[in-house]
Amino acid sequence: MLSLWSCEEKEREPEIVLMKALEALNHEDYDAYLQRVDFGTEMDSVQTSYMKEALRQHLGWRRSERAAVMSIDILEKVMEEDSVCTVYYQYTFVDDTKEAGSQKMVRHGETWKLRLRN
Repeated sequence: MLSLWSCEEKEREPEIVLMKALEALNHEDYDAYLQRVDFGTEMDSVQTSYMKEALRQHLGWRRSERAAVMSIDILEKVMEEDSVCTVYYQYTFVDDTKEAGSQKMVRHGETWKLRLRN
């Protein structure tokens, strides 16, 4: 039981939430990815469907341009406020190319989410 609690506690960190979201996206688990996203407003089923299609298209484009993802690494977390931070990450592909990115994260209560809107 203590082990489960410890894992849940770690998932409250923005880096862990982002890593799980990026891994879900890479494995085409759009529902798991979207559960970790804060859109700034509630989305209905039509909007969610459009978002999944946009993610599908983006992932298809990335796979046509790059080799398969070998790893995703968190590089740094920069806190901007108590409930806002930016997490920097890097994809490493099987052909040894690398692609860096950043993601703004916001905290609602104890839960960190990816912020896709400004």
